[in-house]
Amino acid sequence: MTDEVAVLRTTLSDHRSMLMGALTSNHDLDIDRAFAAHAGLARILTRWDDLTAQQQRAVMETVEYVVNSDDDEPDLTSPDGFADDLARVRALQAALGQG
Repeated sequence: MTDEVAVLRTTLSDHRSMLMGALTSNHDLDIDRAFAAHAGLARILTRWDDLTAQQQRAVMETVEYVVNSDDDEPDLTSPDGFADDLARVRALQAALGQG
């Protein structure tokens, strides 16, 4: 496992912990899609060493997008906040031949 994978996994783990905390005060949080996006990224990270440098950059950009709560659709304030995140993960999976 490379250092990049460890950092990305830690980033996703920290994000999950933050979401669980946010869920205690926001019961409308789009947690199912958030966790689906996380699961998709976790599957991609298992193949990290098989990816090209360009594909690895795309994975890093997607992780960065998912953990950024203030993206195209605000994650913590919209009932569909993680729809855009999950769509990005699915597009990445398709681009990597995992979709």
